[in-house]
Amino acid sequence: MKTPLITLVCTLLTFSSLAFAERYSNVAINGRQLTMTEAYALQQKIGTAIAPGQYLVDENTGCWYNQSTGTSGCIGDRSTSYQTTRGGGSYDNQGNWNHYDSYSRWGVGGTGDGCIYTPEWSNC
Repeated sequence: MKTPLITLVCTLLTFSSLAFAERYSNVAINGRQLTMTEAYALQQKIGTAIAPGQYLVDENTGCWYNQSTGTSGCIGDRSTSYQTTRGGGSYDNQGNWNHYDSYSRWGVGGTGDGCIYTPEWSNC
């Protein structure tokens, strides 16, 4: 038989754990439901509100698809610049890229949909 003190402690612990239990948000990413804290932290990190839904996210590109609404996009412009001894260039998560050679003063680039271009030519 439980004593009244043990019963009281058990009751308080139960209420305490319920009060501090993390609630889940209305956002799931790659099959995992985010907690309210996780959803808030992610919104702060990417700088925008996240609409409710079931998301598929490619962690390499930052691109996403909301299965609930059919919307899609990519998070931010994950552009990467680089320098070489002869020039430099950049590429991004949309498949766009460019390179400039400072010795020849010639540039070349491309877009995510397959176009290639130079100052004098393009296949698009």
